[in-house]
Amino acid sequence: MKRLIFEDIYTWSVFSEERQIDFNGHLWVRQEGNILIDPVPMSSSDEAQLAELGGAKWIVLTNRDHEREAVALQELTGAEIIVHEADADALNVTPARTICDGEEIVPGLHTVHLQHGKSPGEIALYFPGKHVVLFGDLVVGEPMGAVTLLSDEKLENAPKAALELRKILALRFNAILVGDGHSIFRGGRQRLIDCLQARRDIYINRIHIDEIAWAKKNAPVPYDFEDKDIDALIGSKNLGYRLIRLQPGKMSFPMHFHNFGEEMCYVMEGACTLRTPRGDVSVREGDFIAFPPGAIGAHKFINETDVPVTLFILGTTIPHDVSEYPDSNKVLPYVIGKIYRKDESLSYWDGEV
Repeated sequence: MKRLIFEDIYTWSVFSEERQIDFNGHLWVRQEGNILIDPVPMSSSDEAQLAELGGAKWIVLTNRDHEREAVALQELTGAEIIVHEADADALNVTPARTICDGEEIVPGLHTVHLQHGKSPGEIALYFPGKHVVLFGDLVVGEPMGAVTLLSDEKLENAPKAALELRKILALRFNAILVGDGHSIFRGGRQRLIDCLQARRDIYINRIHIDEIAWAKKNAPVPYDFEDKDIDALIGSKNLGYRLIRLQPGKMSFPMHFHNFGEEMCYVMEGACTLRTPRGDVSVREGDFIAFPPGAIGAHKFINETDVPVTLFILGTTIPHDVSEYPDSNKVLPYVIGKIYRKDESLSYWDGEV
């Protein structure tokens, strides 16, 4: 087996003469018990390496056609088989557990059900902590450095299967691991968008607002607003845009500003209060509001009315941007992706020996 760019994920392959492509199995090594994914036949050295790495506790199948060597490896390791509930009856073996869309299989591994594909229970696997998506059949890693979809004739409904991949675009990921072909370790999101944009039976760069469900942010009161995040679903590169709905008594994001990015808000429905360091401003339906880079653009919205308010937020997406939160003295460097409390400035040589 080969270790990938992740210290705890391994892969091994067999070559398909019929399709002229590698079929890949994957292993996730974890203290709580290793997980095999869509296992293909192993060589004796692979089996020995698997034993050295701790065997396997679970075998996850991404679809009914990837049963592959699951039974043999179950006998070898004692692992139990997991599959989506829609494919459970199609296997030659009875799974120990069935899963559904959005279910967390184990901590750090989530299920994404992809309908209209080759198999009713086709799933992708999402590793949020690693920013990785693993596909079984629907997305294929070919030619090298790109991805395509499985051939249309093998899919139940090719256009709908392609649009179903918006569920993946809504996730934060960079790498794509594949059951068939070559994996993508950097820029995976753009490669998937390129694949979808190349199709003539869909137009991935368009979506109707009614096709996006309101998502509850589950933030602490009073910041528990709802939103529809649009840009990730339609292939945006340099702009971010979303709808935010504030129920009565609710607030948007905490007071913040961007050091490099610029934002704009359009009040679509209702009225609310715009809070800024320069004072509170009443805004209402039809208002456009600019938030330039820097402290001058600090803002948050508060709905002090008795009806919901809907805001359209547009902003530039800049990887090196830095957000600051003046009310709580925090800073968020995007390139690091973590929020820090701002302390007094240190000397360049502080702590050096």
